[in-house]
Amino acid sequence: MKSVAVALAVARKDLTSEWRTRELVPALAQFIVLALVIANFGFQFDSRTASAIAPGVLWMTLVFAGLVAFGRAFAAEREQASLEAMLLTPAAPAAIFAGKALAAALLLVLCEAVLLPALGLFFGVPVSFEVVSAVLLATVGMAVLGCLFAAMVARIRARELLLPLLTLPLWIPFIVIGGQAVQVAMGGSGAGTGSATSLLIDLDILFVVLTSLAARFVLDD
Repeated sequence: MKSVAVALAVARKDLTSEWRTRELVPALAQFIVLALVIANFGFQFDSRTASAIAPGVLWMTLVFAGLVAFGRAFAAEREQASLEAMLLTPAAPAAIFAGKALAAALLLVLCEAVLLPALGLFFGVPVSFEVVSAVLLATVGMAVLGCLFAAMVARIRARELLLPLLTLPLWIPFIVIGGQAVQVAMGGSGAGTGSATSLLIDLDILFVVLTSLAARFVLDD
């Protein structure tokens, strides 16, 4: 329970800081809308082909928004050198990492609250419970991996280049499986969303456990 309280306190600190500055979420929301507008005019589609194009646009936009969001996860700690102060407290490094990942994931969920309705508006595809659940399940795994690598490259000068190179290969399973689930839910061909949802849950559990074990070594370094 103490670790949960620490994680919630760290997440609350990051969310409060974002609420006061409002520098990340509005920029990401604007990026999402602009990306959908460009995709809407850049692709030739009709009501029959929209369900085939919309999942790709969804995940492409979500990946780039995630890279920006998770790249800023440790920005305050890097600029103010506050991470060292948090590590000097009795709080477990895994709890601190969990709080950072939770805050970054919630910020991305806020952007998804703009992305999904806008996707349905521009492409005319249904945004069902299956679509929302697939995106949220993928967000969990993408958040813990993105924050882990963001912590690894936080002190490196070429962090903006290294973060996508390290993160994108491990995001591929979430993009592929989540893309299949979204395509089926939007009316495309496929075997169903049940197996994809189970795989996403398995991947989430796997990477949450692995990143929690690795957080102590990453943050201490």
